[in-house]
Amino acid sequence: MASVLQLSDVSVVREGNHILDSVNWTVEDNERWVILGPNGAGKTTLLQLASAMIHPTAGIVKILDSTLGRTDVFELRPRIGFASTAMARRFPATERVLDGVLTAAYAVAGRWNQAYEDFDVRRAQRGLAEWKLDDPEER
Repeated sequence: MASVLQLSDVSVVREGNHILDSVNWTVEDNERWVILGPNGAGKTTLLQLASAMIHPTAGIVKILDSTLGRTDVFELRPRIGFASTAMARRFPATERVLDGVLTAAYAVAGRWNQAYEDFDVRRAQRGLAEWKLDDPEER
């Protein structure tokens, strides 16, 4: 496999502000990285690019051999693991923990009116049991 993540001369500009400017970064399989920096340094923006949540203003982002802008991100996102406290805002207030785990398998935030197969429910319940969460359906 090629690089897991490759950013080539990537910039993100919002309202005239360069959040990221000409960033080059490669993550190879089995590498672990820590991203440190002060508030406003672009850490969240970098992770949003890496998780295919946003596109760059300029440059090339390749994730798992797929180039952003040339691939269906809805097919790519289920192959990416991403969790953040900011994700909580994307879920309805009535969402249960089980629903959150169910939807994560499809890179969707919030169950809304989606119906899932018994296989999906059992898989989510096994994961919650493995993580030792008590009564997840009620939270």
